[in-house]
Amino acid sequence: FLMEEYRGEVSFEIYSGIRKEVRLFEKNFQGRLFTEKALKSLAASLDAYIEAHGYERDKKGETRYYYSYEAKDREAIDTSLVQKSSCLLTKEIAEGANNRTTFSLSALLEKELCAFVTLVGGEVVSIATVNERLDANSCLEVTVETAVAHRGKRYAESNVAAITAYLLEKGATVAYCCRNTNTKPNKIARRVGFERVGRFYAVSAYRR
Repeated sequence: FLMEEYRGEVSFEIYSGIRKEVRLFEKNFQGRLFTEKALKSLAASLDAYIEAHGYERDKKGETRYYYSYEAKDREAIDTSLVQKSSCLLTKEIAEGANNRTTFSLSALLEKELCAFVTLVGGEVVSIATVNERLDANSCLEVTVETAVAHRGKRYAESNVAAITAYLLEKGATVAYCCRNTNTKPNKIARRVGFERVGRFYAVSAYRR
């Protein structure tokens, strides 16, 4: 089940077997589909369906509720957040620096995926990168990670601002998503200059 709101318009992608549950949900909560009461009611009906039809939840991400952000205007991005330690990932950095993130720097370069990293003492301690190659008029989603020992220094904020400004200058639209309850990433999006354009709620399950 996927319910997505984008600039006020709501759309659904659902498994055919739960049409009845979704229609009832829409009817009962029209205009307030993302309220706490509505989502609790939806979860209860989907849980009942899952149990009755021999499914089980995806334990890694069974219910996901995310906010969606977008950046289209280079002037809206606060580039004053970019620290001197943030720089575009290059082959020299990938080969010469000690990488403290879980990303493969060489794989990013091989796939031609843009990335900005924070270099501290010859180590890559934070990174912001995208999901696809940069092409004209593309919409690229930014993801960010900072090594645990180096958090709290606004490196993530710096790299998100740097890569967003860079991509916008190249003509791309930049997207950024984060869990609704995850306070820090949401603050980063607002500080950098992203506009919140929507949200999505998803539930996944599999056959036992």
